[in-house]
Amino acid sequence: MINLHCLIVEDDPAAQLLLRSMIDKTSFLTLKKVVDSAMEAIDYLKAETVDLIFLDMEMPGLSGLQFLDLLTQKPYIIIVSGEQKYAIDAFRYNVADYLLKPVTDYGRFMQAVLKVQGLKETQAKKETAENSQLFVKVDSLLQSLAIESILWLEANSDYVKIHTDKKTMMVLSTMKSLEEKLPPHQFVRVHRSYIVNIKHIENIDQANLQIGSKIIPISINYRASLLEKIRIL
Repeated sequence: MINLHCLIVEDDPAAQLLLRSMIDKTSFLTLKKVVDSAMEAIDYLKAETVDLIFLDMEMPGLSGLQFLDLLTQKPYIIIVSGEQKYAIDAFRYNVADYLLKPVTDYGRFMQAVLKVQGLKETQAKKETAENSQLFVKVDSLLQSLAIESILWLEANSDYVKIHTDKKTMMVLSTMKSLEEKLPPHQFVRVHRSYIVNIKHIENIDQANLQIGSKIIPISINYRASLLEKIRIL
């Protein structure tokens, strides 16, 4: 089940509280931030990413529609409004769903967020299929590499060691460059010198994780992003 990181853009404290309560009891939703205006949302999204925005339409300053016009990154949008008159605009902006205030029907709320989760899962599967293979330059050859086979990547001076289930490849590259080419839902940076394939992690403690017989350190700066990407019961 894919987890969704959420942002509430709503100036009414009562409406904020209702949405918070719905999100808190939905296991696959994580509330990242609540902001009172579209401008605050724009500032927040300059530095952070979310999967889903619960968006009020009528706010001081920029309206919800003006916010949608200015949005550069494209998370899924669920409009939350006390008016039905924005429904046509919702179709025009291809929003995921439209909830009428007050949002008190948990069944209707679940219907909306499950729709978004389904869209996100379809997107992830498509990205996985498109990113199942890459070519890496080893010496003078471009060698095919199945992404699934990568266990971890390790910085080594001007090179990066790519450890797979069958061999280790030495590539002239930076960690940042290789990280940008790997699917972000499957790989995570856990240390300045290590990127790991989440699917191959066997166990995690406070300071390390294990893949096969390899113990890999977890930097305190990257621990939170690791925990966000794994599923914890």
